[in-house]
Amino acid sequence: MTETPHARAAERVVAAGTTLRFVLLIALLVVASSSMMDSTLWTFSDSSGNGCSLAAGVDPSRSSDLTAIAAVLDQGDAFDACVARYESVPGWWSLAWPAGLLVAAGVLFLGLPAWKARRGRVVPLAAVDQDGEVLRALADLAAAAGLARVPRVVVDPGAASTGAVVFGRNRRPTMCLHGGLLARRTTDPDSFRAVLLHELAHIRNGDVTITYLTVALWRVFVGMVLLPYLAIYTTMFVNALRSPFLVGELPMFVRGFLLTVVLVGLVHLARSDVLRSREVYADLAAVRWGAAPRAWAVPAPDRVGGRLRRIVGRFVELWRTHPRWDLRRDALADPAALFGVRALPMFLTGVATSLFTFQAADILGARDLTEDWALQAMTLVAAVLVTGSVGIVLWRAVTHAVLTARAVPSGVRAGLWLGAGMATSNVVISDLALLQWLPTRPEVLLLVVLVGVVFAWWTAQCAQLWAGVWQGRTNRLVMVLTLTAAGLLLSSWFGWWRLNGVLFAYGWPFDSAGLRQLLEQGRAPGDIAEHGVALSVLAMVGSLLYTLPTRPLELLALAALWVVPLLAWTVRPAGASAAGASAGAVDDAQAAGGALPPLRRTLLPGLLTGAAACWVAVVAVLAYLHAWQPLPGQRGVLHVWTYLAWVLVALVAAAMVAAVVASVSASRFRLILALIAAQTAIVVGAAGVLVLASLDGCLGLLGTIRATCDRHPAGALWQEIPFVLKAGPVLAVIAAVVATAGVSAVRAARRSTARRTADVPSRVTRRGGLVIRRVGVGVLCAATLAAIALEVTHPAPKRSTGFDASAPQRMGAADQQVASAEVRMRQVSAWMQYGGRDLLERFLTESKGFAEYLAAPTPDASGKPKLDSSVVRSHCLDLDGVARDARAYFRIPDPEAQSYWRTFITQLEQSAQDCARAADEDNGQLLLSSIQELDAARQALGAAVNRIGTVARAGRR
Repeated sequence: MTETPHARAAERVVAAGTTLRFVLLIALLVVASSSMMDSTLWTFSDSSGNGCSLAAGVDPSRSSDLTAIAAVLDQGDAFDACVARYESVPGWWSLAWPAGLLVAAGVLFLGLPAWKARRGRVVPLAAVDQDGEVLRALADLAAAAGLARVPRVVVDPGAASTGAVVFGRNRRPTMCLHGGLLARRTTDPDSFRAVLLHELAHIRNGDVTITYLTVALWRVFVGMVLLPYLAIYTTMFVNALRSPFLVGELPMFVRGFLLTVVLVGLVHLARSDVLRSREVYADLAAVRWGAAPRAWAVPAPDRVGGRLRRIVGRFVELWRTHPRWDLRRDALADPAALFGVRALPMFLTGVATSLFTFQAADILGARDLTEDWALQAMTLVAAVLVTGSVGIVLWRAVTHAVLTARAVPSGVRAGLWLGAGMATSNVVISDLALLQWLPTRPEVLLLVVLVGVVFAWWTAQCAQLWAGVWQGRTNRLVMVLTLTAAGLLLSSWFGWWRLNGVLFAYGWPFDSAGLRQLLEQGRAPGDIAEHGVALSVLAMVGSLLYTLPTRPLELLALAALWVVPLLAWTVRPAGASAAGASAGAVDDAQAAGGALPPLRRTLLPGLLTGAAACWVAVVAVLAYLHAWQPLPGQRGVLHVWTYLAWVLVALVAAAMVAAVVASVSASRFRLILALIAAQTAIVVGAAGVLVLASLDGCLGLLGTIRATCDRHPAGALWQEIPFVLKAGPVLAVIAAVVATAGVSAVRAARRSTARRTADVPSRVTRRGGLVIRRVGVGVLCAATLAAIALEVTHPAPKRSTGFDASAPQRMGAADQQVASAEVRMRQVSAWMQYGGRDLLERFLTESKGFAEYLAAPTPDASGKPKLDSSVVRSHCLDLDGVARDARAYFRIPDPEAQSYWRTFITQLEQSAQDCARAADEDNGQLLLSSIQELDAARQALGAAVNRIGTVARAGRR
């Protein structure tokens, strides 16, 4: 059977996106330099390494990540103060070190051309081209390549190879011709011409600057950051071998070493992959400018050997900056390989992205930049870099497949590799695990993989959708629009992951108990017992819902997932061939990318199920709740939440049904159609819910919250509805993804026996039909924006973060009960070293000075000793300052010593207060009481110090 020939598309039909991958590497190196040097310089601080953690009661040898973090968070202010004093790096390092790195890289970048073109290594072209024939040939070839002027040319006479190289900068390039190439000029002019055109293509494509800038930055990074970091970490590891906390600290040391390994491998593999692609682009440009393809007919070595040898060969190939000659010849015949979505770049991009966000978050945390704007700025930068890298690759692959009538990639495989890279980076070198080898909940990392799949799947389907309907000569506008939406999705995910996903991975408990207590407020014991199951379910589900992404930017990202592809139905179908495709490929391209189903069939599942959710399910819920509603004065949070919970169940069920119907009826664009159907159901259903909520109390048996009809919405209900409007779109996206994945899996299993039904293209070509579609889409978009505006301007009360805020105190106290004698000794020693001893000395100094003054007060004018109230008050304030600082400091990591310490603080606070009052009121009796309280504080402090000594001696045995 003869294979149908495919049309050929120009290799530049869509931008290659390789420059953004270089930018991602540069951004990663800059961010990593600051974070890694913070760790390096931190070793020169006054801290022993984990002193503040030990002082807070953390047991590195036995604590889990969760209990360690809980112990720190429970005493967060004290821990922050300790770190700022003993374990912090000067703030100016956050700017100075990356700036110094960039300056050094810039100097090296500017100096590399001079070094490569130094005397004794190369000679000017004029020295060997006496008659100027080579220069004239270069001028002709530069004109053919579209260059404004001939680059500077030098010759390396000692190089016997028949190649050439370009270095320098894009605006001031230098081409170095090898001696063997000049010798071949007369014997093989075609090869000579091909080599020159290939190097000129690198100049024309702008490869020179970004390539050598990356080289300079990497070399400086190795010398200024990587080697010092590795040396310091090695020294710390050797010292840690004698530490009793080696078991807990070993995972951190291993991750520190893995960071260097991953950075080296990541930079080299990603750089080599990009350079191999740019070599092929230069080959294609050279042939397009007149180079003879036979110049690439270089004999390839026979690839013999066993399977192991072939595997090793493929691995070695990954590290080369130039592809094999047989691959380059194949690309000249068909450049389809340039448009492929390969696993390695996707995986490396995922690793680089997670590493970038981790390092950037570490820098922000170290600089106390925890505001929302700083996190959003960091996540936006990361999202732009990964979207510009992966999104463009997917768009190119789909566009090429559509234009050449090939099988269109789904993006799922690319998303799996992207998500796998992000998940791997999170496990190996991120902060998801500190004292452990794996996170407490490693299954949460499946969410990371799933997000990568959804991102790539959605991007690929949008590219295919727009490829068939866009009328313009270039698809750059719709590509930017689509990738902007995809970038918002990733930015929202990165932000949610740093705020909530990390806590999920740590195993942080949910705040179901706190929410249940809130729901029980104002309820009689009999009602609580009657609705116990409902209370438990509402509290658990509510705590989960509070962790959903519901910030304005996140809601906008969710809306863009279905609004952006929905806009394709407002565009008149393309009637001319797309740019870059041969004329004969137009019909095939439209068949592959432009078969939009009718808009009514796209929206109908969502409209019907949304209306059903509103007018059937919600009405049934209202009637049910009306039957057992309490008296008007007893309709509290529980009643409102029960109502909203059932409403949300109805809306999400409608979204799921709409997504399943849309997925089953679609043969392409399945994810997009499911998203549109699910979100349409949410919009229509939510609109009905708002109407019914506004009329609550006016519809008889459907009245739920309010007993009488009023033109104003019910206050309690109206305050909580925005929470449903926020949770609904998030759950609708989840429902659409689950429905699409399930339907796709069933279709894949039955593909061999079931006949595939094709989408019926939208045949509306009349202007009236197009206007109707635009109006319909406009109404949905306006309703979506109105819902987002309502949620932003009328936010629901934030009753919980979804996580248990009381967990740190409970888990921290429980963790202290199991510490060994040696660990307890190190903990109390750290407590003394990192602030406890200073507090003791301050108290002794202040109390001694106060006692001395009371024993010998300053004489008055008559020479008689008399207490000066202002001096007394000054001593009182000093003692009060000691008490405040003592309460702000860590608890002693020993229960018995802490009980004495608590008594000390209480007695000292009372003494300082009574002392101040006595000075103000000139009350001798009150002053005497304060002195007695001060003595009691001194005795309690002595008992605490004695207990600390006992614990320290027991730990040294």
